[in-house]
Amino acid sequence: MKRNIKKDLLDELVVAFDRRQRRKLNIWEFTDDPQCILRVSLARSRWEQQLADGSFIRRDEIIGRAHLWNDRVPPLPVAGPDLRWAREARQRFVHSLRLLAHAALEDPRLIAIRGFGGPAPFSYTAPALAIAERLGFEVYHLPPSLWNTIEGKVSNLWVWLLRRAFNRPSIWGAGSKQLEYRFYWLSREKLLALYGPGSEGHATRNT
Repeated sequence: MKRNIKKDLLDELVVAFDRRQRRKLNIWEFTDDPQCILRVSLARSRWEQQLADGSFIRRDEIIGRAHLWNDRVPPLPVAGPDLRWAREARQRFVHSLRLLAHAALEDPRLIAIRGFGGPAPFSYTAPALAIAERLGFEVYHLPPSLWNTIEGKVSNLWVWLLRRAFNRPSIWGAGSKQLEYRFYWLSREKLLALYGPGSEGHATRNT
């Protein structure tokens, strides 16, 4: 059964603040494809990181940051996630990575980028980590520090508010404490190998 969920004042404030933050952080749409659910920005790496494929990211190096395009993420069914929703969400995400691979080759802002990474509050269950690995992502714990702890709590709350505003059923029965703050990496080489021209991921539209 579908249920109409109207945005309240808190949702409207979150949407407005999210729009402001996108402008402030220069998060842009790298494609006009209506099925894309990712945006991208640039940032400086806060740490040095050796990736599994041999890529080495230096501290302060410019990296890419992938961001969910919240109002394009497939809405979660009121009854909770099902196989149909999971299939659609995965297809859109993989399609978005193909588009990002194309942008990494064509967009002057991304041509020199050697890796995409960023902190990502998420429920890092064993199945979720297995899916991330199959998609080419590496997930790491952040170095323990007071700043990372505070930043993680604030980010978890913000993601919960975004989910409330853009995909309300996704928070039912789930609080921000269920989210964990970790760092993801996807090297340029892995992105192009999995999703670039000539790759299996690029050729297969319904993986």
